[in-house]
Amino acid sequence: MMGGIEYVQLMASLPALGSILAAKRAPINRIRLLARLQMLRPEHRAEIEAAANLLAWPDQAKLTSDADFVSKARKVIETLKSETLRQLVHHQLEQRTVLAALRRRHAGQAAPAASEIWGYGRYVDRIRANWREPGFGLAPSLKWVLPVKEKLDKSDAPGLERILLEAVWRHADGLVGAHYFDFEAVALYVLRWDLLDRWTRYDAEAATARFGALIADALNATPATVKTNADLMRAVA
Repeated sequence: MMGGIEYVQLMASLPALGSILAAKRAPINRIRLLARLQMLRPEHRAEIEAAANLLAWPDQAKLTSDADFVSKARKVIETLKSETLRQLVHHQLEQRTVLAALRRRHAGQAAPAASEIWGYGRYVDRIRANWREPGFGLAPSLKWVLPVKEKLDKSDAPGLERILLEAVWRHADGLVGAHYFDFEAVALYVLRWDLLDRWTRYDAEAATARFGALIADALNATPATVKTNADLMRAVA
């Protein structure tokens, strides 16, 4: 837990986010939120930006290979002093690994070779071993896997993105209870604010374009991406 009086003041100044499903708009706009985040200590701002770099979406500069990305991910996570932030990054990278596998299989590709470094986290070997199983054998623990597969099969980009956003939101919500007025509370607020803002400003046409780009990435077996200079608010997937 990393805190101080400035973080008590910062968290007290931020409006409650409420439920992502009930929200019509974010309770605070980006400009005002960024202004209040100036209270972050430099080292904490650097941690959020490091996580944001790692979690940038695939419209940014690409690494040369999946292996390069996995190597970078491990190094970055090791530098994060906040266990909560490490958990957030770890969770999202694993989610993206499962999504990448679903896209690759949907595109007609075979399971990754045993020697191929293509994903991050604990599910890599299990996915490879259960490639033909609809949920890769993960459905009992990852309730969103089969619904995402269904949306992918139907080319339902808005539905797919909603499921993924909700899954990340629920995971973040599960971590909030242990943090109230510390750096982790701020990081969790920023993460959930970005999810809520993205959903309330959702553009189905843009989502469909992203969906097509993701399928193209799967066909080309391109890696996940890293942003060179991440915006502080790009800390989510």
